Amino acid sequence: MHAREHVQLAAYLAVHAPAYLRGEVTYSPTALESYWISSKCRLDRWGIRLKTHAQLLESGSAMDFPRFWNAARPVIEEILVSDILTRVWISVCVAHDRIQRESIAEPVARSVFLGHMEARNRALNLLLHGRGLEATMMVPLNRLRRRTERWTDMLLGYIAADTDVNSFGYDQARVREFGNDIRSERGSSNKNASWAMLLETALEAFGSQLISEPANADLNREIANAVMGSFGNELFHQNTLINPMWESRIIHLADDAQQLVEQLLSPDAPMVEQQSRESTRLPFSA
Repeated sequence: MHAREHVQLAAYLAVHAPAYLRGEVTYSPTALESYWISSKCRLDRWGIRLKTHAQLLESGSAMDFPRFWNAARPVIEEILVSDILTRVWISVCVAHDRIQRESIAEPVARSVFLGHMEARNRALNLLLHGRGLEATMMVPLNRLRRRTERWTDMLLGYIAADTDVNSFGYDQARVREFGNDIRSERGSSNKNASWAMLLETALEAFGSQLISEPANADLNREIANAVMGSFGNELFHQNTLINPMWESRIIHLADDAQQLVEQLLSPDAPMVEQQSRESTRLPFSA
């Protein structure tokens, strides 16, 4: 899976999740844990690739610089583009926990969000100070950075119309402005139409401009699957563009059901106590 598909998922979440979360929503501990694990694995891979790239630039010759930067570009693009979903997802998790008056999803999402911020800062630092970066690559990457920032603030505006999540944007005033516009137009707008328009715009904005080969296709898919499996099935049930990943939710639901059965049959501790330990385990996983 390419990071550009994460933008489509982020757009769908931004449009549909706020209203959905106000209903009867159940969460999947298995999916949240999968999101944390897959995201941490991807952060580790990014860290290794960025460190290796910095070392190559430090010790390599000028003749090798173009090759080094071409190898690093997919990772840098993935960090920048996938940051949109990371910020939208933590906003959705914050909205969920505030509506449900719990602290379940936000700590997991915040841990990943902080790691992604660090990776993004390291990538941007390389772009600013790395040796041998030519303008032919620097200009489109900087343009991509600005595009992802504006898209993030725009999508957060959909969630900010209901929940204060301005702090997860790049420009809080811009998030509030988008949120006010969306709130004022909400009565006359159709969510499916808004989603379709955002999808078309996202395909145009993050289509052919990106390297076609993703840096971490496997983990990108696992992260998307985990996001889709975290809050029940109705949120994505009627969308044909999202449905190809439907099987991931079935897997997570089956895993959660198996955990409940094991808790019921466990002679060591009552189910309530087991669930309490499960809900507090994720944010402190090593």
